[in-house]
Amino acid sequence: MIPIFMRISSALFIVAKMSEKYDPALLGILQHEGKIEKFLNVILSFLYRRTDFYRIMKSRDDKLGFPPGVSLKMLTAIFEQYDSQAKRDDELREAQAQQMTKTTPRTEQMTKTTPNTEQMKTSAEQAKANVDDETMESHVAVKPDASLEGSSDTAFVAETNTNKQTQAAVNPEFIPHNDTQSTTAKAQASGDQSATKTDSKDTEDSHLTKQQAEFQSNPDSYNGAVRDNYSWAQSITDLDVKVKVPSYIKKGRDVKVDIAKKHLKVSHKDDQGQWKVLVDGSLTWEVHKDECIWTLNPGANVQVTLEKREERWWEALLDGEEKISVRKIDASRPMTDLDDEAQAKIEEMMYNDRRKKMGLPTSQEQKVQDIMKNAWDAEGSPFKGQAYDPSKFSVDPSGLINMKPS
Repeated sequence: MIPIFMRISSALFIVAKMSEKYDPALLGILQHEGKIEKFLNVILSFLYRRTDFYRIMKSRDDKLGFPPGVSLKMLTAIFEQYDSQAKRDDELREAQAQQMTKTTPRTEQMTKTTPNTEQMKTSAEQAKANVDDETMESHVAVKPDASLEGSSDTAFVAETNTNKQTQAAVNPEFIPHNDTQSTTAKAQASGDQSATKTDSKDTEDSHLTKQQAEFQSNPDSYNGAVRDNYSWAQSITDLDVKVKVPSYIKKGRDVKVDIAKKHLKVSHKDDQGQWKVLVDGSLTWEVHKDECIWTLNPGANVQVTLEKREERWWEALLDGEEKISVRKIDASRPMTDLDDEAQAKIEEMMYNDRRKKMGLPTSQEQKVQDIMKNAWDAEGSPFKGQAYDPSKFSVDPSGLINMKPS
């Protein structure tokens, strides 16, 4: 029997952060059992069979087991730790959603003003074109009677060309009548083409949104995609790839996985003993190959966990693969991924938000009020001898004190 702890004091041991390197093994157990309840039963059964977790210490001389009730308190403390973490994550997501809601109306307003600006520009250009047409027509001489031929036609053409050149010299934006018609036709064709491109882009964007929504609903392709013989999901730090294998693949020796810093190859033995390649391609970005692991889920898939070299969202697992839109994925990060300083700032922001909703001062405002209260009756204070009255001043969000007129 393996003793978990050797002479632990009454203080509880609480796991601060579960290492993700065990995720593939745990995911394999969970996938095999199918339900959380059965998964927990497997874990606790292991503790019962292979450790002294459930053994009660009868005396202080016992080197195995725990004092009565300590094992249960340990489980409860660990559960409450992650329960609190989950609640903080929910508050963070709610705060981010509120921030997005505040910025959206301004963006929509800017978007709505754009068509009006384009419309004004188009109207101005159309008016200018009309003025140019009228000016040009006023300079074109009326062709004489048909009986006057020869030099009259030559004079008419010469005068018209001269007027065009004069207009062009006076107004660099002048466009002859025939050219105006041609330009108008080109502009219309260009507008139709732009509208077609816009419609095509909207259709494509709608398709990507619908497709990514399907991927997001599947844990195996969350923030990733489903391909012909594999699926992949990702967080900001790692990727989880599942490559399908035939039902007769039961042993790890029948699978070969080669991981390089920018390449992945997965093969298996077929029923004739020949190696068949399932995945063989260059990764879109580099990974830490020494930190990558894989495991076989018998008869189902090979699960490969890749640790990213850089924190970034991948648009595809392999080069040449159809890209996803990283704008359509869940780019939020759990608070546990942030450093201590960032977590402290976020917790302070959520604390201040709760205080504001209750009509109470924020942490910064409270600090200023405490300073004012201590200095209120100090030597040299204009309020010395008077009762502390916070209504005589206000504190702005930056912490600046503004005295109110008496």
